[in-house]
Amino acid sequence: SASGSRKGVIAASGQLTERGVTIAETVKEIAGEVDASPAQVALAWTLLNPAVVSPVLGARTARQLEDNLGALDVVLGEEHIQRLDAVSRPEPLFPTAFISTPMVRDLMFGGARVPTRHHH
Repeated sequence: SASGSRKGVIAASGQLTERGVTIAETVKEIAGEVDASPAQVALAWTLLNPAVVSPVLGARTARQLEDNLGALDVVLGEEHIQRLDAVSRPEPLFPTAFISTPMVRDLMFGGARVPTRHHH
């Protein structure tokens, strides 16, 4: 049954968000453009992140492992990286999104503007 599948479990747990689907679709599109598998694109993109020391490979078969290792040969262009970064950018958390609205800023600062220094 679908509910017993990995996809079903993820969907049931609410982790398969609209944003997650958008990221997956972008990864798939780019995989087609660079002639790689979606897993290879995802891994290649992860490896570009300076915070990532070593990605954890989820390969269960030799074929999956070979596919994952193929990520080392995947070259993502600047445009690909920008697209992936854009779709995966985290949503602003409540206070940031709330405080940045013009109405709230006017309430907080009463229309006062603080001059900013320009560094040369």
